[in-house]
Parts: sequence; structure tokens; C-alpha cells
Amino acid sequence: MLVAVVSFIFGALVSALIMHIIFSKNNSSAKEELIRLRAKVETSENLQEIIKRDFVQLANETIKNEQEDLRRQNRETLEEKILPLTKELGEFKEKVEHFNLKGVENTTKIVEQITNLEKNNKVIEQEAKNLVEALTKNQNVKGAYGEELLDTILQQNGMQEGVHYSKQFVTTSTNLKDEEIHTIRPDVIVNLPNERHLIIDSKVTLTSYLECIEDESKIGEFKTEVKKRIVDLANKNYQNAEGISQPDFVLMYMPIESSISLLYEDSDIIKQAYKSNIIIVGTASLLTTIRLVNHLFAQQKQAESVQQIVTAGTNLYETFVQFCEDLIDVQKRMADVNSRLNTTINRFNRNSKNKPSLFSQVNALKDFGINTNKEIPQSLLLSEEETLLIEEKQDELEGVLAND
Repeated sequence: MLVAVVSFIFGALVSALIMHIIFSKNNSSAKEELIRLRAKVETSENLQEIIKRDFVQLANETIKNEQEDLRRQNRETLEEKILPLTKELGEFKEKVEHFNLKGVENTTKIVEQITNLEKNNKVIEQEAKNLVEALTKNQNVKGAYGEELLDTILQQNGMQEGVHYSKQFVTTSTNLKDEEIHTIRPDVIVNLPNERHLIIDSKVTLTSYLECIEDESKIGEFKTEVKKRIVDLANKNYQNAEGISQPDFVLMYMPIESSISLLYEDSDIIKQAYKSNIIIVGTASLLTTIRLVNHLFAQQKQAESVQQIVTAGTNLYETFVQFCEDLIDVQKRMADVNSRLNTTINRFNRNSKNKPSLFSQVNALKDFGINTNKEIPQSLLLSEEETLLIEEKQDELEGVLAND
């Protein structure tokens, strides 16, 4: 506004001076007036330089301030979004490395356990043979032997009491023989994934087995005793015991491996056990079952790790999407700054009520005879078509903002 007023005054002053010269041609003091006019023109040149310098300084300061604000906003926005993204990437990397490490550890443990399978089996078989004599004389020792042997097998294969299995868990169940509720104590309850259980009951028929080895005619007595054990185990109805969630079958563990081979020669015994939801296992079969249980636990832990990775990946993806949206927002802000800059330049080029623009008025000073080698930057001087186009775009933008 100040620049426009000064320009108007300056134009009026020059016009007045020129008219004064025209009407004073015949005056003897015209020469002195011309000298004074030239002095005023020189003063106007100085005024032009001051106006031009002030305008350039104002434009530079405006652009500089806009750029500084934009840089600061962009820096704050990027720091705000990149830091969480970096954190998510770090967590994702840690979980992947942890998952890979656990996978290698589990594989190594399985290989080691398989390698020790034969050695453990031989040790157990030797222990069983050493206790044969004592076991044939005391029924309580027989039961304790089966339970301890079962406990040893579980521990030697990486299972911990109270974590992976429980011993002598006391509960109740309806006995199938008399249909009354009885207290039962399964030898071992193995914990399975998803809060399931597997019951293992040890049955030692050592005396009758040794007798049938010495006298083949007593093989029938051995089989009869095994059938009786199957019936007794089925009547305990472990499948419906209180506080136990388990599959429909129970493992009947018989420590003497050779007796298992003898039983599997009689299909009637196997069928009877199967109908009662009982699976007869020896040491080798039990070890295989334990390996399977350990593998199930490893798979469950692996699945949990995979789920954690999926969750971390989801969070990372969502963070990245938010980051992209913020970049788009920054892009819009930059476009807004450019629009404001164009608007500022257009104000100096725009005609107002058929009056010349500031640029055209200042540039017209050269026509009045000012002596200068400097030029107004052409990049700031817009053609009439460009000025009209910017005005149209500005009107459209103002209309959109008004509607919003």
C-alpha cells in the first residue's frame, strides 16, 4: 500500500513538473526550472532504488520465513513418524531373529534326543533286569518300580515334573463296574497343548511273564493276567475323571519290552484293549509318544512366535501406511506454500480497477528518463494471460476452501 502511494505521488510530481516546463518555455527562468527538475528526477531515481530494494527485501523475507516454517514442520513431522517406524523395525527384527534361533535350538534338541534314544533304552532295560528278582517277591515294589521307571523315562527326555507332567494326581471318577464314584490316582498325567492331558498307568506283570518264559504252558496265564489288568484299568474310567481333560485313550505302560511283543501276537488282547480305549505300550513306544508330546509343545511355542511376528508385521505395515499418509499431507502443505508464493507475486502483477500494477508502475519509471542499468527480474513479471490464469486458479482455490 505504501509503495502504491509513493508511486502515485511520484507520478503526479513528474507530471506536474513536465506541465510546468511546457507552460514556462517562454520564461527566461526555464533553464533554472529544468535544472531543478533534473535534480528531482535524480531524487526520484534514488526513491525508486529504495522502493525496489525494500520490495526485494520484503519478498525475500516472506519466502525465507515460509521456507523456514515449512522445513521446521517437515522436520518435526518426519521425526515424529520415523522414530516409531524405526522402533517397529527393530522389534520386528528381534522377533525374527528370536524365532530363527528358537527353531535351530528345537531342531538341535530333537536330534540330540533321538541320538540318545538307543542309549537310554539300553540303560532302562538293564535297570529292569537288575530288579527282576526283587520285583517278583513284593507286590508294592512292583508298583513303585513301574512308577519310578516311568518317572525316570519322562525326566531323561526333557520333561519336568510339575511343568510337563504330574504324578499321583488325586481325583474322582465313576467306576464302570459298580457305577459308584471312587477316588483314583493315575500314575502320571502328561500335560498337552491347549489344556489337554494324557494319562499313563504303569502295569508290571513280571512274575507271570517270567513263569511263562520258563514254561511255555503258562503263557495263557500271563495273557489272562494282562486281560484282567485291562479290565481293571478300563473300570477306573480315567477318561471321565474330574478335573482332567484328555483324549479318549489311556496308555498302559508295561516296562518289559519283550512282553509287549508276546502280547501283540494275540490279536484278541489288542482288540480288547482298543475297545476299552487303552493302548498298550512298552518303553520304545512310550519314548516315541514322549517325543511326539515334546514336538507338540515345540510346535505350540513356534506357533506363538509366528503369531507375534504376524502381529509385529501388522503393526509395522499400519505404521508405514500412516507414514505415507503423513508424506502426502506434507506434499499438500508444500503445494499450499507454493500457491501462497504465486499469490504474492500475482498481487504485484495484478491490475486493480483498471489501474496499472505495481510492477508496471515501477518499470514505467524508466520511460521518464531514469538512468539505471538494473532490470526488474523477468521471472517476476507475468504476462496478461499468466496473470489471468493465476487469478482463475486463486478464485477456484478460494471457492473450494469456502465450500469446505
